[in-house]
Amino acid sequence: MIKKIIFISILFIFTLNGQQAVEKKLTLDEEFIRYVPINIQKECEGLDDICKKFYIGYYLLDNRYKASKSLQYLVESYEQNASRVVDYMEARNYYLTETIARLYEGTGHYNSAIKYYEYSINSGNKRAICYIGHVYNNQRKRKQAFSALKQGAKEHFVECYTDLGMYYFNDEFGVKNRLLAEKFWKLAYKDSSYGVVENYNMGVYSEYKKDTVKNKFYTLKAAKLGDKDAQRYLNSHLKGVSSTKLFLEEALGSHFWDVSKRRDKEFSNNYDLYYRFKKMFNRDGNWIEDDDYEDKFWKKNKDVIVKFNKKDTSLIFDQKKLILQTKFKNNNRVSLYTKDIPLLYEVLLVDLSGAKEIVDLYHELIGRLTLQKSFEYSRGFVLYGYDFIWYTKYAVKTHKLLIEIQID
Repeated sequence: MIKKIIFISILFIFTLNGQQAVEKKLTLDEEFIRYVPINIQKECEGLDDICKKFYIGYYLLDNRYKASKSLQYLVESYEQNASRVVDYMEARNYYLTETIARLYEGTGHYNSAIKYYEYSINSGNKRAICYIGHVYNNQRKRKQAFSALKQGAKEHFVECYTDLGMYYFNDEFGVKNRLLAEKFWKLAYKDSSYGVVENYNMGVYSEYKKDTVKNKFYTLKAAKLGDKDAQRYLNSHLKGVSSTKLFLEEALGSHFWDVSKRRDKEFSNNYDLYYRFKKMFNRDGNWIEDDDYEDKFWKKNKDVIVKFNKKDTSLIFDQKKLILQTKFKNNNRVSLYTKDIPLLYEVLLVDLSGAKEIVDLYHELIGRLTLQKSFEYSRGFVLYGYDFIWYTKYAVKTHKLLIEIQID
């Protein structure tokens, strides 16, 4: 696996000199009306123009063709102390300076980025030292970058861990220390076990340790999270390796896996399955979380039942089972066969190369459904020492299908 260098992601990447549509020059009031939501416009009634400039700059942040205007107005907002008139968190110097710095960094204006990150630090945002380290690295000022990252790591700022681990792993100017790289990458992973960078780096380290199973585990996670390099490496180097056991252990919260806590053989959906589905299998957002189902918010260490909906289909993460409910129609038959039903067990296992029982049960189900008759059955199976029950019920009159995978 190529040891690619990965840094803290930049929230805003724009091109200040991007191609802009030709349009007539607007007055400040016209810009305010065009770019700021109507329900926010009332916030500036009776206030200085700096209020309008702040909100215009803020709401143009995601418009790459208006990046220069966004930056101009946000800088003016800082220089004129917008927080004195704008009662909004992002107008405070603590946040505003970091936003300006990220804009400068994203456009390659590194010295200005460092200046505003330092302003942010002076405003109390101490973790911005990690972002300064990132900017120094982009400038190829390796020693300054390394010094800043070490300083941030001493303060336990997780934003520094990924980059610092990279420095120790890649032998930058004689600081090679693979044990320290492991330490910092593990800390970063613990903070963000569904981060693309964090999983890719853990895959790199597992390759270095010649642990092909964990290499596939982390690389497969990174690939499912959208990393193209991980996807290419997975297809070319890790075929035939089964990491199913690790995904199952993680989902069940075994003592073997330190990501989650075992809880009487229950799915640790409050931590793992929920995020596994949301980050790895629902990146396109087609499945909508049902906030009114059982509990409005997922909270760590609290047992809740989570439900996602997509048209006539629901996917439910219960405490001891995964459930798929759907209304079977001819026009969605192919999707159910190829996507929705497999999703039920793919979320649980991810890597199916070690799960023959599950695949066989799926094919049996498809065979029964093609007969278009009502049925109800259950099958027990053992997977890596865990006892499971696959239960299915189908009513041909109502076309309702229920599938459950539960722990016995």
